[in-house]
Amino acid sequence: MTHIHTATNRSILTTVVASTTPKPVVFSAIETVNFTATYELYQKDIYRYCVSKSRDPDTAQDLMQDTFLRFFLCVHRGVNILNTRAFLYQIARNLFIDHQRKKRECSLDVLQDAGFEPAIDPWRHLYSQMEVRRLFTALRSEQSPYAEVLHQRFMLGMPPAQIAAMTKETSNTISVRLFRGLGHLRAIARSNA
Repeated sequence: MTHIHTATNRSILTTVVASTTPKPVVFSAIETVNFTATYELYQKDIYRYCVSKSRDPDTAQDLMQDTFLRFFLCVHRGVNILNTRAFLYQIARNLFIDHQRKKRECSLDVLQDAGFEPAIDPWRHLYSQMEVRRLFTALRSEQSPYAEVLHQRFMLGMPPAQIAAMTKETSNTISVRLFRGLGHLRAIARSNA
């Protein structure tokens, strides 16, 4: 977590950064004054934007502080910023997206170690298998040219390239048959429903 604190005389900016920064960064007084003015001008707007995106005041506070830290580092590096407000919003948006991606990364192993077990409804699984078999039986009874390709792809799990090699046809032809066959299956399902 990154925090930005401004001193009472507004001329000194102290940054406390997690141990990712190998050496301290020294900022000039001009950069600090310009940053402080920008921070005071846009802080509330960026915070409101972050709250509207994250729906959590604590997360919004962290995102806002990280936004201004990145902005300050860009100013220090000499990045040419044409529209400060737009630049700040873009940084905040990117940080929010990064936060969302990090938040979603959770493997099944981690969840199982925490005690989570995915529930499998055996009746629903059985019904689903019966429904698929019923559709394939109806498809085969109509002597559909798509039945064999659909069976190989979805019942046997063969990829289109392997089916194409077996039938001595192109994989594009097999993909077209699969697409049309699925449309035909949908039509059968709608008519039998």
